[in-house]
Amino acid sequence: MLGTEIIQERVGAPEIKKERLRSTLVSRNVVVSGRRTSVRLEPEMWDGLREICQRERSTIHQICTTVSLQKLEETSLTAAIRVFVMRYYRLAATEEGHAKAGHGYGLTLGLCMGPRSPYEQRLTATLTKTSFA
Repeated sequence: MLGTEIIQERVGAPEIKKERLRSTLVSRNVVVSGRRTSVRLEPEMWDGLREICQRERSTIHQICTTVSLQKLEETSLTAAIRVFVMRYYRLAATEEGHAKAGHGYGLTLGLCMGPRSPYEQRLTATLTKTSFA
């Protein structure tokens, strides 16, 4: 549901209606070091965090506590969790996995990503010659 806000930038100026979009962030309570706190993440980040918890046989609270203890003091818990999720999956990514998923070289995105290394050029040539039927 969209809300509207009426804004008047200067005295005598016509009113401007500006629509306010709801955030796509999802807020959840987690317990970090025995204290409840609220974390707002994108649904995809929550999904990724849940998958990590299943894979590591851990709870969201345990993972968030570990992230909290290892983050820099000036870094927010939310930002640290996002970085943790990204790093976890990045460490798990392999060239074979990327190839199976069709990642890389702009093929999945339908655009060229600029100059390519000789390896990328050979791989692209191989992929275009290979039938995936």
